[in-house]
Amino acid sequence: MLAQGIYPERLKFSLIMLIYKNGVKSSQSNYRLISLLPVFSKIFKKFIYKKLFHHLNNNVTLNQHQYGFRNEVSTENASYILLNEILTALNNKQMVGGIVCDLHKTFDCINHAGLLVKMEFYGVSGKFYNFVKSYLDGRYQKVILNHNNGIESTWEKIKQRVPYESILGPFFFLIYINDLFKK
Repeated sequence: MLAQGIYPERLKFSLIMLIYKNGVKSSQSNYRLISLLPVFSKIFKKFIYKKLFHHLNNNVTLNQHQYGFRNEVSTENASYILLNEILTALNNKQMVGGIVCDLHKTFDCINHAGLLVKMEFYGVSGKFYNFVKSYLDGRYQKVILNHNNGIESTWEKIKQRVPYESILGPFFFLIYINDLFKK
């Protein structure tokens, strides 16, 4: 599989469970989606993550102004830097403005084709690129509304979105938005 750059087909199926958070039960926004993935797939995901992280980190590709989903930095660091820059600008009698984006349902917006184009741009190639492409291609999901009563959807092919309960979801998101921070 690895030698040919092919991700196993049997590991491309995920069950989506809706977990009630709080509020009105009839409101879709009051549920958290959980992807139940094959246990064996975690080995492959860690392999992909480590290899991609090593490649991107060694080639100074990951934007240093991205603080979410990264080790040793946090959104607290980002808040501190932002506040410091605002106060410095105000002390220098400069005008301060900002744009805020709410990336609601973040992992749902990741287009597989766009992500692969960005990976190629960042130098991911060869059999490893094919392995990641194979990981993304031909994935299926089924939503289970009520496991006890057998209420569930049919299997649907995924053309965008990465699994929520995967080490790769946040990392793929970082790659996907990496160029948004270019000055």
